[in-house]
Amino acid sequence: MHRWNWVVVRAYAPTGFMLLAAIALDAVLSPLQANLLLAGLASITDWIPMAALAAALVLLVPPSYRLLKWHRGVGPDCPRCGGPLGHERIGRERMGGAYRRCYGCGGNINHRHYE
Repeated sequence: MHRWNWVVVRAYAPTGFMLLAAIALDAVLSPLQANLLLAGLASITDWIPMAALAAALVLLVPPSYRLLKWHRGVGPDCPRCGGPLGHERIGRERMGGAYRRCYGCGGNINHRHYE
């Protein structure tokens, strides 16, 4: 796989995992509706996979916005490889403070390099 394809994989991995969780929850919870003892919970179990799907859609927005800004040249980019940077994470003060992880090379980039 080409290096820039990993940018998309790293950006959308949480969304993909949430989609897989929604599919797994639907597969696990759908047989429970036929059980007479759990018939009262059937209305609740219908909404759990939908909530996971909604969470996946929410997780889709921030990386898409960051990738769009990076593609237009407005967003922060990695000083090593030029790839887009992820969300800002809190780092230890003795290690330099806040940082972002690069979607391209996977390196941790200190806040001094993208501010």
